[in-house]
Amino acid sequence: MFVERSLACRAALLMAGLAMVTGCQTILGPRPLSDKWNPHEGPRVSFFVRPGSVAEQNVDRLSVVIEDQYSSTVASLRLSYAGRIRGYAYESPADAHMESNFAGKAYPETEAFGFVCVGPITDNTFSLMAHEANHVLIINGLGRASTYFVTEGLASAVLSETYHKNGRHFLFPWTRMHRAELPKVARLLDDGEWTRVPENIAYNTSASFLAWLLDAYGPDPLRAFYPASSDSIVGRIESAYGRPLDALEADWLRFCDNYAG
Repeated sequence: MFVERSLACRAALLMAGLAMVTGCQTILGPRPLSDKWNPHEGPRVSFFVRPGSVAEQNVDRLSVVIEDQYSSTVASLRLSYAGRIRGYAYESPADAHMESNFAGKAYPETEAFGFVCVGPITDNTFSLMAHEANHVLIINGLGRASTYFVTEGLASAVLSETYHKNGRHFLFPWTRMHRAELPKVARLLDDGEWTRVPENIAYNTSASFLAWLLDAYGPDPLRAFYPASSDSIVGRIESAYGRPLDALEADWLRFCDNYAG
């Protein structure tokens, strides 16, 4: 069951060593609502930016990146979703009622997302924005996942690298470099255990494993276990791939150990 969570979520994939705050989804809309926004209409994403802000100065660039992410997410997961989404770029954490310069929230039920956008615009800005937009796209395309592992991991696993390298080019080397710190995948699939693992470890481990599954097997097996809850997901994964979870995990780690980018 989807649990409403209201803590701010930091960038989906920051540089190694930066943590992410768990629980970046809520179910309502950006707060506070006001008329102090300038709209920018893209093909499928409507951006709202504060007048004179860094986001307004870079809105064309942000729009290109998010439209690419929209196409990439729909294609990589074979989604049938074709709705219009809204992105709110806040000019500071205080403006957004969030916790840091690398924070965002997704509002799937209202097809909207918000994120803090401060200068300079970097790859981390793009990946934060894309991670939050992915929550909207994935949940509207597949429904709500029943585990933190899939909900948060998948939003980062499908990051497009057309305009940055904070997706697989970050995840797979990160996995290799942090082997000694990685919990077992089975532990992270348990929502009760997920919250006991350091946040950056939980996010990046789940994203790396899911990105590898997508690359190795395509989206259909992943879609088969996507809605499973903690008490059934291991069995659903093993049924979808016809292999024990430990064997899949070993293959993933072996791949990351030898990943050359």
